[in-house]
Amino acid sequence: MITPRITMTRMHFGFNFLLLIAATSIKGNQQISKRTAQPVDVLRLAPEEEMAHFVNQSRMVTCSHANQEVRLRWRNPKNAIISEAKGRVHIEDKGESLALIFEAIARTDQGNWTCEVDADGTATVTEGRVTVPPLRKSFKMIVYEPISFRDTSTVQTAVEDKDATIRCEVKGHPEPSVSWYFNGQPLFFTHNGRYSKLADGMSIKKVVQNDSGEYTCKAFQISATGSSFEEKTIRLNIKHKPYLPARKTSVSDAYGYVGGVVNLTCEATAEPPANFTWSANNKKLTPKSHIIYTGRHVSMLQIMIKTSSIFGKYKCEAKNELGTVTQEIHLKEGTKPDPPSLFQLRGVNSDTLDIDVGATKSHDIPPDPTTVIGYRFELMPMDEYLKSRSWDRASRRDFDVADGATYLLVQLIPDTKYIIRVAARNAAGLSDWTEVKEFSTHPLQPHGMSAGAKPTDMCFTFVCWLLAVAFPAALSITHHRFAADLTLRGRY
Repeated sequence: MITPRITMTRMHFGFNFLLLIAATSIKGNQQISKRTAQPVDVLRLAPEEEMAHFVNQSRMVTCSHANQEVRLRWRNPKNAIISEAKGRVHIEDKGESLALIFEAIARTDQGNWTCEVDADGTATVTEGRVTVPPLRKSFKMIVYEPISFRDTSTVQTAVEDKDATIRCEVKGHPEPSVSWYFNGQPLFFTHNGRYSKLADGMSIKKVVQNDSGEYTCKAFQISATGSSFEEKTIRLNIKHKPYLPARKTSVSDAYGYVGGVVNLTCEATAEPPANFTWSANNKKLTPKSHIIYTGRHVSMLQIMIKTSSIFGKYKCEAKNELGTVTQEIHLKEGTKPDPPSLFQLRGVNSDTLDIDVGATKSHDIPPDPTTVIGYRFELMPMDEYLKSRSWDRASRRDFDVADGATYLLVQLIPDTKYIIRVAARNAAGLSDWTEVKEFSTHPLQPHGMSAGAKPTDMCFTFVCWLLAVAFPAALSITHHRFAADLTLRGRY
């Protein structure tokens, strides 16, 4: 009986020993686990969410630790430590947090920015010699670049008959899509067409003058936060040599008469604009000795014909860096026309005078240089003329001749007396002026009143309308209402 008791005691002791070892092991693992486990939410970022920004915007992100004694630091997307306290991207110690400051965000800032516990805070577990990495937290910076046009001039040039490039460099992130328009109409780019789209613009093969105009570069950008649209209009000028207008020939005739004045006109379109020079009998004519008016694409030589020796050949040359064109004008002696034999008023209202000068158009082909081809009117209010006794400030109206035509002098002042004179015009110049005549415009009339009508006439017409139309209609309406009323009363 004694032996079994000893065996049970030993078994009880062994079981307890195993329990002790197990408990010791669990407690030791718990201690190691407590040493190696990282605290939850001891490192915080504010703001924490992923954010999108545009280039040149600013931003501040703070990083804080539950233990304010712990040292923190920031790393950029390239894993470099940020140590600068000033500059575009720098850090600032706020006491309870370490702030990362972006004064002007750049495209290169895109990526993950990380806040971590300084290396001096790295801990080790001596039992297992396990090194605990620094505690860290990151945020993702997304950087958008708005649409911009770089090195894009609003006026560009190309040379005729050569390939041209219209520069329009569009930048942005996400990358914008670009389309082109010419004078408001869309351009289509085909494999073998004249237009080709380039990374920084577009090209045109062998440009012509018709390629001159406005080209619009339109950029469209789509991002996670929305979309944007921008456009740039570019004026393309085609540089070309001078050309005479289609209606002009290289040799033409002009007419004048002794004692008169003639204007010889030379036109040539060019880009850049041409320089004009005049000559006669191989002698250059200068503004010092002659009256020369020059515009962008035209030059006019005014000649006082004092003697018949002035008649002859005159040459105009238009020249720029790309070429030259010449025009020869033969100045011939013509006949001074007679002034109009008829000069009378045909009609008048408050702002218009209708004048008849007995115009008759010639149907000769070619026209005779002596034939009247038009008329010139000069007019001014009498009051204005009396102040200066001069026609220098007179209004001038030029008309071409037409069979049986009368000429309307419009946009005049109501109720005003005008003085008017007329001259005939043929290829050689103007006739003498007719005698001066006086014509007056009518006063302004009330709306709906014809010229010459009197207010009493209007009043009488209104009374007649009342008696003839309005009053009988009112009586008829009253009669029908009275009859209807009687009918209703009879029913009820």
